[in-house]
Amino acid sequence: MTRILIAYATKHNTTREIAGAMAETLRSKGLDVDVTAASSVTDVAGYDAVVLGTAIYIGRVVKDAVTFAARHEAPLRGRPVAGFLVGMTFAKPEAGTMAKAEKALKPIRAHVDLAELGTFAGRMNPTYLPVLGFFMRYDETKTKDARDGDAIRAWAASLPGKLGITAAGEESA
Repeated sequence: MTRILIAYATKHNTTREIAGAMAETLRSKGLDVDVTAASSVTDVAGYDAVVLGTAIYIGRVVKDAVTFAARHEAPLRGRPVAGFLVGMTFAKPEAGTMAKAEKALKPIRAHVDLAELGTFAGRMNPTYLPVLGFFMRYDETKTKDARDGDAIRAWAASLPGKLGITAAGEESA
């Protein structure tokens, strides 16, 4: 059976939740999928493909994603890798949003070639903000959730074809 690793780097669990939704979609296609924090992955050798997801904050990816790419650089070069970014900047993209995303990805792309890139809006609560959040009490009613489950599932469903992998019993295109 084709095995896929979805490794994620997150600060407030939104990226983990998106990775979980992707895994459900891929499992429904007959693929064996593990979802693990990027900081916990010790070996990628047993996987046919890898998906690396990270939140993006103030123009930077989460450090654990960069560390993952650097630590597993050699074995990742031998298999298909996709990436996804999660951030509120993708809720209403403007001119230059993708250029900023690509700039944020440079530390990851220095170690691994991404065959596919997905971008998704996330979830934000003002208490997450540095400085401002320090003076606020967490209030779930102030959370803005801009995630688009249909877009997340559609992107995940497209991955086998884009990465050249198939589920057990399927033929490669």
